[in-house]
Amino acid sequence: MILFLIASLPLLFSLVALLPWDRGRGPHTLTTVSTYLKGLLIFFPGYLVILICRRIFGFSYDGFLLYLSFLLRDHLVPALAAVAGFLLLSNKLALPGKDEEIFLSVFAYMAGFMTLLNLTDALRTWGSADTYTVFLLPLLRLALVLSVALVAGRFYRWEGRDGALFCAAAAACAMVLSCASFVYGASRVTLAIFLTTGFFLASCIVVAFRFPRVLRG
Repeated sequence: MILFLIASLPLLFSLVALLPWDRGRGPHTLTTVSTYLKGLLIFFPGYLVILICRRIFGFSYDGFLLYLSFLLRDHLVPALAAVAGFLLLSNKLALPGKDEEIFLSVFAYMAGFMTLLNLTDALRTWGSADTYTVFLLPLLRLALVLSVALVAGRFYRWEGRDGALFCAAAAACAMVLSCASFVYGASRVTLAIFLTTGFFLASCIVVAFRFPRVLRG
């Protein structure tokens, strides 16, 4: 099962990048791969922020504080660290503003960032990983990557107010997804699995409705 934690995001990235995107509306495959690699590089300074925040906020196992702990540790701080890195990088991507190109570029960047986050989780929990770490959390991150890429186009150019709204949208996605983590922490494993799977499938369905031509191709 640890392989799912390590390989799920690279596999999803490969599947999405190889879809028949329109050359006139989406970036070249090499550009998408380059953006994925940039997400890998931005992860390293971003992970320092994640580690510092984990030290500050700690972890609690009771009521709302349990939800808050899962939210900060596994969802909100990583999502905002990734988006902040993307905002710093966005000027160098020179996107023309087409929906497919925006989606692919943000998706590739987020997938790269979260790939290494999953890898660090695998190393951190080696030999003691549970169902949440090896299955639920990576599946929730797949949903996060797709969701953030979907909403990115609404705040294209991501400057000033739009940049702040993009961060707020990513935070909202993290808050919703962390509900599944909270349910798992409350020992309702079956419900957590249903919620996690539902979040991921819902994000896939929205992508399918957003870009139907690509999937038909």
